[in-house]
Amino acid sequence: MPRYLRWISAATAGMTIQFAVQVLFLALFVGVGKNKTLGGGAGAFVAFSATIVNIVAALAVNDWLSSRYPVDAAKQAERQDAGDPR
Repeated sequence: MPRYLRWISAATAGMTIQFAVQVLFLALFVGVGKNKTLGGGAGAFVAFSATIVNIVAALAVNDWLSSRYPVDAAKQAERQDAGDPR
């Protein structure tokens, strides 16, 4: 599997997970009770956790794809000798 496809898959998974986490957190914390809004430390926590979850999901997908579809070392050396950046 070409490296760029792994990156596209990883980025897509990361963005999807980030969207799901933000929807979950916003559904849990925004509008709870008497029109409470997310602010201060809770808002920072949601923003930070969404970013971290996005990165972890992207790295996990990239790692899984690279272990499932390894690049042959001989092919990779040939490509680098030919000037192909993959």
